[in-house]
Amino acid sequence: MAIFAIHYTYPDDVTEMLTIRPEHREWLTGLPGLLVGGMYQEGIDEISEGEPTDQEPRNAALVVVSGESLAEVTETFDQDPYWQGGYVLRRVVRRWDPPLGPWVADETQSPG
Repeated sequence: MAIFAIHYTYPDDVTEMLTIRPEHREWLTGLPGLLVGGMYQEGIDEISEGEPTDQEPRNAALVVVSGESLAEVTETFDQDPYWQGGYVLRRVVRRWDPPLGPWVADETQSPG
């Protein structure tokens, strides 16, 4: 099994989106392979020169899952009520092979 990170960007006004939040959360909690998920909290969004940027919408989330393939995970996330309802402005699905920490996919690649 590989690990995948799914980044969602939501609209600035999430009022309507929150009406289907219980359905979205029920769908997420039923996912086999769910490792962690949730909306980002307040933070700093800056470019390398240290200048703040307002290019990214402030409402976004990260979901981390284990799965067989990029295609399978993407197909699974096509079923998310937020995605189907059009509440996700941008979705990035990427395989993520962290070399450190408890989610190390391949122990032989870890520097430790």
